[in-house]
Amino acid sequence: MSVQEAALYGDLVLALRDYAAEQLAAATGDHDLAAVGARLDDFIRAWFFTPQKELYGSAPRDVIWREQLGEQNPLPKEYAAEVYGDDCPICQAMREELENAEDDEAHGHFWGYCPDTCLLEQYDPVGAEERWRKEFARLDETQATQEPAGPAPEYTPPPPSGPRVTPDEFLSVLRRPWLDPELHRAAQQLAERCDVPQPRAAQRAPYRRMTRDEALSLIAGLHGQGVDAPALMKQLDAWPYQNVALDWLSDPEQSIGPICQALDETAPRDQDELARLRHHRDFILALARLIPPAARLWLSGWLEAVMYGALLAIPF
Repeated sequence: MSVQEAALYGDLVLALRDYAAEQLAAATGDHDLAAVGARLDDFIRAWFFTPQKELYGSAPRDVIWREQLGEQNPLPKEYAAEVYGDDCPICQAMREELENAEDDEAHGHFWGYCPDTCLLEQYDPVGAEERWRKEFARLDETQATQEPAGPAPEYTPPPPSGPRVTPDEFLSVLRRPWLDPELHRAAQQLAERCDVPQPRAAQRAPYRRMTRDEALSLIAGLHGQGVDAPALMKQLDAWPYQNVALDWLSDPEQSIGPICQALDETAPRDQDELARLRHHRDFILALARLIPPAARLWLSGWLEAVMYGALLAIPF
């Protein structure tokens, strides 16, 4: 939802209040419009101050004031089972972390209110259809510039190999200055190849190229989380396409889903498109083997900070 949309909804509420006051006054014979409007104001005020289950126990006023102050919405501990109810190990670990926290501010889990649709779509379906047509056309244009036409290039993911470090090599690494040159080279490669997802907004591309400072922060953080940086760079070197979306690393399952669906729906005669889709699937799977669960959680938080322009002092 855009800022202008939210502001206009506020105007709509006041317009509805005035209209309802006139209708109620006419229906009841009460010509004191101010008194009728005051009763409607009481209803609106009560709505703002009443906690709602859909807002995880927060009142609408709490959510609005937090956003205006630049604060996040902490997830109450009693909603841990509802939010992280899946059986996957990562979800269970996050649930335990939330439930074992000292308070709702200490666990670092937050939520945002973002409906899948907007009220205007119900009253202006033609405008909504035109909006999505333009959105998909813009997305197609972006993809056309990112993926060159023509035959699919050759690509076979290098087999991931675990690090084999001798005690002497380990001690030599400890003596290196931080950050070592290898990580600086890796950061440069990330800055040239990797794209950061952006919050959805009008006239904004879904991804942008990451900066050098962001790349240094990212590779240092991944290294601190136990990611084998040389193995990660080996996969990037073998990738025959230009762009790498960072949410492929943070959420490979979500990223692979549409690709697998596209593989099922693509005509068998379109071998080049099938090859490109298989390349993306295999590449994301290869990256997933290099990013342990803890590093994936760290990367998700890092991406959220960078997406909203808040590259913080992230502990590596």
